[in-house]
Amino acid sequence: MRSRWARQGFTLIELLVVIAIIAILIGLLLPAVQKVREAANQMTCRNNMKQVALAIHAFHGVNKTFPTYNGVYPAPKGNTLQSANTHSVYGSWIVHILPYLEQGQLYDTILADVVQYSNTGSLVTSAGGNILTPAVPAVLDYTGLTFRAAIPATYNNWTAAGGGPQQVPQVSGNGYTIYVTQDMPQPKTPDPGTNIPAGYYNAAGVLVSPPVITPAIPAVYDAGGPPVNGYLSVWKPDTRKQKIPPLLCPSDPSAPSANANSGLVYTNTANPWSATNYLANWNILSNDTPTSAGYTAAPQNFNRVTDGLSNTILLAEGYSWCGTYGRTALLAWHKSSDGGVSYGGVHNFGLTFALSSTQQISVTGGSPVPITNTNGVANPILSPNLNFFFQIRPSTTATGINGCDPLSAQSPHSTLNVAMGDGSVRSFSGTMDPNTWAYLMLPRDGNGASPE
Repeated sequence: MRSRWARQGFTLIELLVVIAIIAILIGLLLPAVQKVREAANQMTCRNNMKQVALAIHAFHGVNKTFPTYNGVYPAPKGNTLQSANTHSVYGSWIVHILPYLEQGQLYDTILADVVQYSNTGSLVTSAGGNILTPAVPAVLDYTGLTFRAAIPATYNNWTAAGGGPQQVPQVSGNGYTIYVTQDMPQPKTPDPGTNIPAGYYNAAGVLVSPPVITPAIPAVYDAGGPPVNGYLSVWKPDTRKQKIPPLLCPSDPSAPSANANSGLVYTNTANPWSATNYLANWNILSNDTPTSAGYTAAPQNFNRVTDGLSNTILLAEGYSWCGTYGRTALLAWHKSSDGGVSYGGVHNFGLTFALSSTQQISVTGGSPVPITNTNGVANPILSPNLNFFFQIRPSTTATGINGCDPLSAQSPHSTLNVAMGDGSVRSFSGTMDPNTWAYLMLPRDGNGASPE
């Protein structure tokens, strides 16, 4: 006999109480889990930034200068334009340090195009050279294999009602079940305990090898190379969309989006670009004499950083998609006449967009500054009123003061990660004095402010 005290199960109220307790616990744990995840993401960002800074140092150690901000390297007599040396690699500072970021294969691909066809960003059409050996297609060898006969598709309205034997359904929908069997080798699995090996057997019961694919062999051309009809080097579609993991911060809130995703930007176009979350300070990489050189400025070296490498910002974080611009890895500056693109300047850390006529730039809290420069305007070196302070977690969708400003650095974290000229990585809070930020942006203004 059951005891009258025996429980027959939980009541509805008890179940609701348990569910409520679990929900409360999840609510308490979720912020802690998110905090741990963000701490891990920030550490990844800092490590990536450190790796990029060390790559720049390694480049300087070999070449005795910084990489060109955007242009050819080496730059003959300081001229970084493509025309200065049409068979030198052209691209962003990132392109030039690729071998030091363990991306030598990508750099070699770009270099091979440049050596053979030049560094032009124009459409290239080439008939190619003579074929030395033609291409050989792939071959599938299935000698000795027995194939099941193909069974035509059948359509059955009454599967649910049962009936005679049926094949295993492959596709089902709209009340119809479609049964399809494809040709395939007949496998044989031996009974357990036997010495017969598993594998494929022919009609005579002899074990044969599975189908073997002989890879295709591409055609070989003479010095003229294969025919070309498209863009090459950093503009080649297959090259420009190669993702570069050390350049990506996992906390970037602008990706995924319609314009940025999985390490790429301009993903809403036919040919996207590899993205970067790390921006180089134009002021430290480039010779500011004359400042009007903008993105075409010649690279300089450590000796010109007279305020000290530890007192000058080298890199800062940025959203890969900001406003209406993508931070592309292989170009720090887009010209509308190159590579079929017209995106405007993209990195813009220490350098504004190009301004083709006399215009005024007004930074919050400062007076408007009238400027004219088609190569971008260096800041804040030209005026203390051109001090673009960094942003902490700006909106990816809002416009105006609350949105992402492509002329500034921005961080998805509670503080901004920066790499100083000596390779050390620091974090700056949003309460930092904007004047201190300006001092740290300039390598030889004489202020030599220490990072907070």
